[in-house]
Amino acid sequence: MLKAVLLDDEKPALTVLGKLLENRNDVQVVGAYTDPSEMLRNVKGLVPDLVFLDIEMPETNGLEMAARLREQHENIEVIFVTAYRQYALEAFRVSAVDYLLKPVEPEMLHQTIDRILKRRGRSTPGPEVGSTPGIVCFGGFEISKNQQSPIRFPTAKAEELFAYMLVHRNTTISKWTICDRLWPDILSPDNVKHKLHVTMHRMKKTLQEGGIKVRITSLKGYYRLECEETCDYFQFEQAVASELKAARGDSDALMKALGLYKGPLFANRDYPWCEEERERMARLFAGASKRLAKGYLETKQYPLAAEVLLSLVSYDPLDEEAHEMLLRIYQELQDRPSFLAHYEKVIKIFREELGTAPNETLRNLAENFR
Repeated sequence: MLKAVLLDDEKPALTVLGKLLENRNDVQVVGAYTDPSEMLRNVKGLVPDLVFLDIEMPETNGLEMAARLREQHENIEVIFVTAYRQYALEAFRVSAVDYLLKPVEPEMLHQTIDRILKRRGRSTPGPEVGSTPGIVCFGGFEISKNQQSPIRFPTAKAEELFAYMLVHRNTTISKWTICDRLWPDILSPDNVKHKLHVTMHRMKKTLQEGGIKVRITSLKGYYRLECEETCDYFQFEQAVASELKAARGDSDALMKALGLYKGPLFANRDYPWCEEERERMARLFAGASKRLAKGYLETKQYPLAAEVLLSLVSYDPLDEEAHEMLLRIYQELQDRPSFLAHYEKVIKIFREELGTAPNETLRNLAENFR
């Protein structure tokens, strides 16, 4: 049994992480703290195997805390849990086992713990988690079959062509439309038509060799793609749209659908033709997240509402409505430390990203709470 200690300046984040760990039969949470000094005083007596640390905290820096813990207990496994991606390199410089982004994905958490158990020779299977879709479009772009190694396209354009056809699946697309979107700078019709022909051949060959179930047909200068593989993009759009149309949605189904969203559509890919669809998916995620959070608030399930909103602002840190809802949750709970810590993060984000202060509503909310 691994003993774990948790440290985060926001109580809802502690609650969510604690619940995820409770689902395992090989991890025991022996301490959960919002105060770094209190944790340091108690950690010696607790003798934990794992310490989950937030990085950005008002009183201290999680990186410094990790270094102090490792000085006292060299066998402690440090795992960072944070909303900020930019600290990954620093995290591993202090010998952190892993770096988990908020909101914590159960699958990633379980993989981290299983890896620690395997290394220590005490491997115990964790709870079963949902299978990964064969085609992953959120937060990147990856295609695999039966969770094997991802398929690699011979050229970036072959991969981009598949992405374009996935967005326009089940529709008939003119070859000239495809050429205009993927090769806008090539003026010669013959050259661009040759580019499309070669790239289409490479794409189809790669998918066929990888065992990916797609059907691509062509007729008189038009193409059509039909896909039978599971895809997070398809599943997310269908499930969220269905729940938003329902008069009384299923909160569990909506939470599961939101879990498919791991970041922008085709993140880290420079696809200019994708911007409109990327924004549409982001708006769909934001709208569904706020609806789910409001549903939880109506039933006073504040930690669950906070979990949903923390996920939303991790992907869209400039969503003022989501920040306002979060601050009102902390206000309702009379959780002054979490309120002030989150408001300070909002101030920093708006100053760095926009060069402005938060809107008047947020400022008044903070002033009144103080």
